[in-house]
Amino acid sequence: MRKRLLIFTALFIFAFALPAAAHPLGNFSVNHYSRLEVEKSQVKIRAVLDMAEIPTFQESQTIDADRDGSLSQAELDSYVAKITPEYIGNLLISVDGNTIGLRPTATNISQPPGSGDLPTLRVEWDLLGDLPPSDATARNFRFENKNGLERIGWNEIVVRRVSGINIFDSTAFGSGITEELKAYPQESLSAPLAERKAEFSFTTDDVPPNAKILQNRDGHISAPVEKDKFAELITVPEITPQIILFGLLVAFGFGAAHALSPGHGKAVVGAYLVGTKGTPKHAVFLGITVTITHTLSVFALGIIALFASEYILPERLMPFLSFVSGLMVLVIGLTLFKNRLLAMLGYQTGDSHHQAAHERDDLNEDFTHTHGGSTHSHLPPKQVTWKNLLFLGISGGLLPCPSALVLMLAAIAKDRIAYGLVLTLVFSFGLAATLTAIGLIFLYGGKFLNNPALGENRIVKALPVFSAFVIACVGAVICYNSLV
Repeated sequence: MRKRLLIFTALFIFAFALPAAAHPLGNFSVNHYSRLEVEKSQVKIRAVLDMAEIPTFQESQTIDADRDGSLSQAELDSYVAKITPEYIGNLLISVDGNTIGLRPTATNISQPPGSGDLPTLRVEWDLLGDLPPSDATARNFRFENKNGLERIGWNEIVVRRVSGINIFDSTAFGSGITEELKAYPQESLSAPLAERKAEFSFTTDDVPPNAKILQNRDGHISAPVEKDKFAELITVPEITPQIILFGLLVAFGFGAAHALSPGHGKAVVGAYLVGTKGTPKHAVFLGITVTITHTLSVFALGIIALFASEYILPERLMPFLSFVSGLMVLVIGLTLFKNRLLAMLGYQTGDSHHQAAHERDDLNEDFTHTHGGSTHSHLPPKQVTWKNLLFLGISGGLLPCPSALVLMLAAIAKDRIAYGLVLTLVFSFGLAATLTAIGLIFLYGGKFLNNPALGENRIVKALPVFSAFVIACVGAVICYNSLV
């Protein structure tokens, strides 16, 4: 008992001797964050409880059941289970006057280090409630947080608008300040947030003419948050064979559609294959390389996000991967540009004779000829090389899709790792299938360039050179954007 008294006294002196680096209201503060999100049939609450050093020390006396002076994960989990019903009970929600009950869908407790390496306590809840049915066009939502009314602390409420729901006449804002109580603004020491209540109206129709649309704290209209449909495949209540089949089809479709978004090497693949003597097996090899690379990159970045984020931040790694991808594309483009330009100008390159032999074997014709003292060919001079295809595939799949990464992390959190792995792999197959199809289109379309009748056409001769220049430019742009 005497030892604990001495520790508490030291903490008390420490609290007033040093400024609080983590909590603007001091080491005694108990802080609350609530994010409200209304959907068509449900309401979601993101609730965070953040205790500074002194309240954490006080609570640790209750949490430390075996009195060994340290808090095990089992003790922390038991503490969360104990306080959750009371905390949820003090979150009062009503829609059109009807009380909404909440249930937890996920909880998390951690001890971030505070001032002087003393631990703090952070508890996070994801809560869900069902909206009562109604035929009303516009509905009224009320929220109040009555937790910790007797404690000093920061109290923040955020209303997040989702797609398909319009929110208006809100007493709360659509943006936060503290990143869910992770970064307190020091300039707000004298006027901390004291947001305990919020009221707003919402509708799936148009906002009434005289209503005020939900705004952020900077005065701008709050934009709706689009849900990640691919990542939500892992959050289904129950996994059945029908759900698995549907999930695989959707994952493949998402991957195929994602390949059509900016990036992923579509322009590079097309430009590389213009004027080459590629075959379908080359396009398939490219697709397989993209699939393997993209899947491995998602797995690797997921592992880093879970186990090594203290040393390597994923958001710092993404620009680096983008730079490496762009650098590979740039090198390929410059190499092709040099070789194709020299061939078009009639200069022999190191593989000209080897190339001519391939042309004789493949076409039973030799369009290489000599005039003016120069031996050259007016056909596209370059064969598809496996090395270049490998680099193209790696560059196209190296940068992981954020949606796939979110799905993998959600799969791990929900203990559905195998299903998440399969969905990610099928997503990568869809991505690769689109790139492969694009490659095949350019390959078969490129046969037009092999028509001997077009051999003297200057545009046809220059097209492979121009496409190589495009590849180099794309690589340079990717590198520049990653550095910015």
